Amino acid sequence: MRVKCIKIIHPQTGETVPEYPGVRVGSVCTVLEMITGPDYWMIRVLDEDDEDDDPGSLWGPEMFETIDAQVPPSWTLVLQDGHMRLAPALWQRPGFWNDYFDNVPQALADFRTAKHELLNSA
Repeated sequence: MRVKCIKIIHPQTGETVPEYPGVRVGSVCTVLEMITGPDYWMIRVLDEDDEDDDPGSLWGPEMFETIDAQVPPSWTLVLQDGHMRLAPALWQRPGFWNDYFDNVPQALADFRTAKHELLNSA
């Protein structure tokens, strides 16, 4: 799934801004995952100029328009405690992102594997 950034909404102020680290207006991004809850909806996107271990960044979907709506074959849907997460199966275990940011080797390996699959399916 790929999207194009059409505007940038500052994550703290909610104001439209011309630039912000991790995203650029006009850039085409690969969607890595989608997360929803009772009062929020976020997508994790990877900018086209990503680095190998870049985990992407979370943004509101109103900042993007869909370029390619094909759902990646590695994504699975998990519903739990009023939240929905559509992401690679390897990332669906509880605590995955905590382990990733704590540099746990298995989480880093799972991230790289799933990211590689996502980028190759885009």
